[in-house]
Amino acid sequence: MKLAVCLFALWSLAGAAAIPLLAASAGVPDAKVTAGDCGDFLAQIKKKPAHVEYAGCRYAPDRQGKPLQATYRVSGRYAAATEAYLIKAVGLNRLKRSCCIWDSPASQFRDSLGRDFLISMGSEETFVSRRSEWRRIAVFAITVETFTEDM
Repeated sequence: MKLAVCLFALWSLAGAAAIPLLAASAGVPDAKVTAGDCGDFLAQIKKKPAHVEYAGCRYAPDRQGKPLQATYRVSGRYAAATEAYLIKAVGLNRLKRSCCIWDSPASQFRDSLGRDFLISMGSEETFVSRRSEWRRIAVFAITVETFTEDM
């Protein structure tokens, strides 16, 4: 799972240049961002699928773009339904098998307040090579990230 989370961070950084500031997109230029701005973004925008567990959120002021990153977990049993819901609700890219995980490149979406987010989903390392067998994978991770600074 750590590998998948690291890959999510790399994909997020690759698409970050197109993401406006969180504070600026909320109409508050030069606002100071803190860890308190972090939270369950999917629940806040009413796009959290059933069976998805919020794992936490962190502010990373030492990373490029100073992202707020919310993480979630979902059992492999519910991964296909979760993927389908997120594809429709926020434009998640369909997961594909690469090397030893199932993952999606980060997709950008905007909430009703004009805030921009990146979302990605991926499995832990697995030998499962067919979607029909996802229930054999213990956990998938979902990452939702927003950047608080131009890059």
